[in-house]
Amino acid sequence: MTQKGQIVEIPASSPIYSRELPRFHSKKDELIWKSQKKEYSLFDGFLVGEHQGVENFKIGQRKGINVGGKKEPLYVINIDEKENRLFVGAGDSHPGLLTCVIRLGENLELSDINFSNEELENGIDIEISTQINENKIQSKLYRFDNSFFLEFENKVSVIIEEHPFDIIYQNKIIKTT
Repeated sequence: MTQKGQIVEIPASSPIYSRELPRFHSKKDELIWKSQKKEYSLFDGFLVGEHQGVENFKIGQRKGINVGGKKEPLYVINIDEKENRLFVGAGDSHPGLLTCVIRLGENLELSDINFSNEELENGIDIEISTQINENKIQSKLYRFDNSFFLEFENKVSVIIEEHPFDIIYQNKIIKTT
């Protein structure tokens, strides 16, 4: 059943994006912290409209938000299904659309390559190839316990997680997601 809900704009200048980095005791702690999804509330921004159901939206979506009068287009930066709320940010470089670390999940199978635990904990230089970005993206692949992480040299769009991409090591595809 479709239920109307609120659209909340989060300004790029929000304190959410300028939090001071804690002191990390390990690379694992740093990657876990940096890969956490931001949680927004109604009080982090301002109400700009209503939507016809969160199931009609996905992160990074621009079309269908139907809020006018803005200098830059609005993009979905988060979806709160429980509260039936969309969080949006203005412009394609809004900090809510960017990340420097992605947690890939557990027990990722890498084809034809066996890295040692030490190599994976220190990070392996790789490249990411995806249809949403014409250039290869420089990054490092880490594994702690059973969780894999990608740490990017430069921030990338969070929508990379929603699209297939190849992990390339020494010009060889070692994983397609």
